[in-house]
Amino acid sequence: MKFAAFINIQCREDQDYNTVYRSRVDEAELADRLGFDALFLAEHAFCRHGRPSPAVTLANMAARTRRIRLGTAVSVLPWHNPLEVAQDYATLDILCDGRLEFGVGRGAFKREFDGYGIDWLESQPRYEECLEIILKAWTGEPFSYAGRYHRISEVAVNPTPVQRPHPPLWTPTLHAGSMRAAVARGITPMVGASFSHPDKIRDNFRQLDAIIEETGRHDIHRVAHPHIFIGDSVAEAREEARESVEWLLEDFADMWSLPPGEAYPERFAFQEQLAAYIRSLTFDKVVEDDLLWIGDVDHIVDRLRWLRDECKVDFIVSNMSPGGMEHEKVAKSMELLATKAMPKLA
Repeated sequence: MKFAAFINIQCREDQDYNTVYRSRVDEAELADRLGFDALFLAEHAFCRHGRPSPAVTLANMAARTRRIRLGTAVSVLPWHNPLEVAQDYATLDILCDGRLEFGVGRGAFKREFDGYGIDWLESQPRYEECLEIILKAWTGEPFSYAGRYHRISEVAVNPTPVQRPHPPLWTPTLHAGSMRAAVARGITPMVGASFSHPDKIRDNFRQLDAIIEETGRHDIHRVAHPHIFIGDSVAEAREEARESVEWLLEDFADMWSLPPGEAYPERFAFQEQLAAYIRSLTFDKVVEDDLLWIGDVDHIVDRLRWLRDECKVDFIVSNMSPGGMEHEKVAKSMELLATKAMPKLA
C-alpha cells in the first residue's frame, strides 16, 4: 500500500496566507523525510480557502524535497489556456527530475467559473478539449487543433516532460460514469468524496472492480482519499480536530451550495443535495459514522486495513490538514501515521 499526503492550503479567517503557505511547504518537506510516496495539492479560486497556482507552489516544494512525487489534485483545466498548462507542467516535471503526478479535473463550483467569466455548464467539454490539447502538446510534435473553444495553428511545444509519453494522470470521480471514462483512458480515478459513509465508499470500489474487469485495465491504482487525523489517544485527537473540522463543514457546505435565484440542469441537483447533507452534519456525527477518520493509531490502522482488505485499495491519498489545521498538529499526525500506522500495513 502506498501513501500520499494531500496538503490542503485552507486559510481560516483568523489566519494569514503567509503563515499557512509556509506551514504547508514545511509539511511537504516533512512528508519527504517521513517516507510518504507522494504529495498532492488542490486548485481553487475566489473562495475562503482559495489556493490558485499549484504549479508555482509545487515548484517551491520540488526545490525543498528530493524523493517524494509531486501531484495536483487537481489542475482545473477549463480555467486555463491548455498550451500554458502543458508548458508549465512540463517545466515542473523537468525541475523535479520526473516526479510529477498530473491530476486533472473539470472543476465543480459555479462561483469559481463565474470569477473567471467561464460558463460553468461548459466545464466538461472544455475539460475534454484542454486535456486532448495538453497530451498532443506533450508529444513535442507540431500539431494543429480546431475545437469548439480552442483553435491552434501548427505549433510545437517545448519543453516536453521528462516522463514519457507523459506524467501519470489522475482525476477525481464521484460516480460510475466518471470512473469508467477515466479507466478507459488509463487515468487513475481518485474514488469517493469528503464525508462519504463507509458503505458508500465500499459501493464505489465495487463499481470500480466491475469497470476494471470490464476494461481489463488491471494496471489502474485503486485510490482512496480519506481525511485522517491522529492523536496519542482518541480523546486527544477529537479535541484537537474539533475546531478545524467544524470550520471545514461550514466551508464545504458553502462551496457546494448553488447560488439562489437561478435554474440549473437536473444533472447538477446533487450539488445542492450534498450541501444540505453537509449542513446537517455535526462534529460528533462525523466522528461516530467515520466520515472523517479521527482517532489514535489503532483506530486509523483499523480503518486503513478495512480499505485494503474490503475495498482492495492500494494507494491512500490522505488529507492531512483539514480546515486550516495548525502546523504543529498536522506535523504530529503525519509523524504518527508514517512511523506508527504505515509500518503495520506494509
